[in-house]
Amino acid sequence: MRFRSFAVPLVFYTITTFASELPAQNPTPELIARQRINQVFVKVIIPVTDRTPKQNGPVVESWVAEQLKELGDTGYFAVTDWVPVCDGLLEDDIVDNDVWDGRLDGKHPFCPVGGDIPERSNGRLLVSVVGWSPASGYEARATLADEPGTRAVEPVLYYSVSGEKRPAQGEQPMAYVAVIIGPPPQKPVTSPNNGE
Repeated sequence: MRFRSFAVPLVFYTITTFASELPAQNPTPELIARQRINQVFVKVIIPVTDRTPKQNGPVVESWVAEQLKELGDTGYFAVTDWVPVCDGLLEDDIVDNDVWDGRLDGKHPFCPVGGDIPERSNGRLLVSVVGWSPASGYEARATLADEPGTRAVEPVLYYSVSGEKRPAQGEQPMAYVAVIIGPPPQKPVTSPNNGE
């Protein structure tokens, strides 16, 4: 019994001593860039209509509800949680840009929806969320300051080939997209032996 009480601390001490002596790897340029870039999240919101009756789903935050009210929509529900959208810098990341599969109550009334950040420069970024229809052209676009906490709610509109924005068919947009900018991902913990 005495041997076991001595052996466990000795093994733990040996492993921690060995692990603390291993040099930390220096981050790659891609990892450094990834740590400095703000994250972008989107949430798809659907208006209540005959075609899209209200369903239980993720919460609609109060700031989103307030902006929807300002846009004139009072009946709506969320079909996604906050979904991360990556731009070209993060294209190798585990997270893909699939935002929503288009299902409501297990049916496919819409086509899948994907997101992209086609522009990010001079402290601003453009977020594009495209889908909803087989004849592509339905899109929500938001140009925002590239700062954590920046947010917006945009309607899904039809964009012609020339880029002209037109209202969606009917009196109200077929969907809305809420966008929020988050801080860069947390930096990984590094060993004090790497000279930092």
